[in-house]
Amino acid sequence: MGSVTLRYFCYGCIFTSVTWSLLLFAYLNLNQDKYSPRNVPIKGIEPYKPRRLLPRFTHSPNLLPKSFQKDKLVEDLFHPHEELPPEKKIDMLPEMGMIFSKQDEEVRDFGYRKHAFNLLISNRIGNHRELPDTREPKCKKKSYPFDLPSASIIICFYNEALSALLRTVHSVFDRTPAHVLHEVILVDDDSELGDLKEDLDEYIEGNFLEKVKLVRNPKREGLIRGRMIGASHAKGDVLVFLDSHCEVNEMWLQPLLSPIKEDRKTVVCPVIDIISADTLAYSSSPIVRGGFNWGLHFKWDSVPLSELSGPEGAIAPFKSPTMAGGLFAMERNYFNELGQYDGGMDIWGGENLEISFRVK
Repeated sequence: MGSVTLRYFCYGCIFTSVTWSLLLFAYLNLNQDKYSPRNVPIKGIEPYKPRRLLPRFTHSPNLLPKSFQKDKLVEDLFHPHEELPPEKKIDMLPEMGMIFSKQDEEVRDFGYRKHAFNLLISNRIGNHRELPDTREPKCKKKSYPFDLPSASIIICFYNEALSALLRTVHSVFDRTPAHVLHEVILVDDDSELGDLKEDLDEYIEGNFLEKVKLVRNPKREGLIRGRMIGASHAKGDVLVFLDSHCEVNEMWLQPLLSPIKEDRKTVVCPVIDIISADTLAYSSSPIVRGGFNWGLHFKWDSVPLSELSGPEGAIAPFKSPTMAGGLFAMERNYFNELGQYDGGMDIWGGENLEISFRVK
């Protein structure tokens, strides 16, 4: 009798363990990854398929392949050897990613290993490109005050692809009214790639004059302290944080500055559209807002229809429990009053939730 009871007890333990393992697996997948940008369903876009990447190169530039030493890589970035006509760049034709030589293959593979996107296409696109206007039709008719607060754009980078970084900066100048753009501050967090050194200095000096400030950290600080360093150099009324591999679209800044003009304690986040890592094609994003699960992992949540049923409909601003850490606008003095970021954070990924909870 005792052996039968023990046997059933063991069966029960095994069954309970398997059940809890399955529930935990389902919880982590549904709550942490369900609303990540790559898994949000977009009409007309194929589901994201993970790409198996080879191990990343070491950070030491001296150990990179010979084909990527400073003289050759910089030449490819500033003078792409397979530059396509401007009219074809807009359409993002398949030729953009075609391999015409061994060097093309090396550039593409290096990009995936080092930056996790197609560097070959990025280099061929160049520093400027036209983007589809993905705004709602009603957004195009909306007007904003002329006397908006000035903005300091802060972009931190570490070993970023030069073509992506320059395209980010140029997109800001191409699509931002001059009277509200006070400055662009680039914070180099002790990058090691050769083309981000003297060549970047010369390019900025020759193309942006005094509008772009390049701040170089003497040692690696990390994204959070890097942004704090950038904010300490800012002189504009509003701090606008951007990633170093993004592109802004038409009328992007006015909707961020206008709510802050009305209430300086408003923190504004833009709609974050999608750029394909494989083709660099630009596509619109669904209307989502920031949230988090019980593990304090950031995730995207759908916006309730009740918040989109006002007079302005889907183009009206809506409240968000949290914000994505990479792109947002905040009044400079209010950022300082809140205590900025927590300078003790060494790894990015929680600073956006931490500062979201402190916003009043």
